[in-house]
Amino acid sequence: MLDKITNLDDLWAYCDELHAQFYPDDSLLPIMGNGKTLNPEYMFVFINPTYRNVTSSKEWGGFRAPWIGTKYIWKIFNRAGHFDAELLDEIQNKKEWDTPFGEKVYKHLADRGFYFTNLVKWTGENADLPNKEKINTFLPLLRHEIGLVRPKKIVTFGLMPFEALTGEKLKLGDYYNDLLESGVPTTYDVEFGGHKTEVIPCYFPVGRGDPKRAVEILKLI
Repeated sequence: MLDKITNLDDLWAYCDELHAQFYPDDSLLPIMGNGKTLNPEYMFVFINPTYRNVTSSKEWGGFRAPWIGTKYIWKIFNRAGHFDAELLDEIQNKKEWDTPFGEKVYKHLADRGFYFTNLVKWTGENADLPNKEKINTFLPLLRHEIGLVRPKKIVTFGLMPFEALTGEKLKLGDYYNDLLESGVPTTYDVEFGGHKTEVIPCYFPVGRGDPKRAVEILKLI
């Protein structure tokens, strides 16, 4: 099925079908990727969507994309020099996101050459990490997504997406120390859908991750 999909709209339709097949009783919808959808400078791959994302609600009705309706991730990108301060102020003062405001934020990401997505598109009802079954279900979709979007580089947040895409094992602490010493991120070559690109590992930037170290790595990309 995936090998017949040649555009993101069809991929997201397939994602919805996959989600309905495996998780028919879930109350939250899967979250798609968004941003600069062709040849972005960076594709940022998170683990799975937060239940705080307002677009996971079946009542939303607009486009679905990572982190819409949340506040903290945009602070991280701003601290790293990758997000506009005025737009961040709007986000911090925004009580409730609507579709036009979500589109404004994602246009800003696209203008910067960024694309946000998740390893697992399934949205959990708590902060638990996705299990191996969910990773195996959605990993082929992410690989196909990379082949369609064709990013120049990929930044993976947390070890789950890094290991899933590269097949490599990594100690982030050692990687971080080496990076601070050299000032140049070590990259890992991957190829999906005939597209060759490089993966840069990073700490997960919120929650159980390490926001401070994530900012330091993001500053160097």
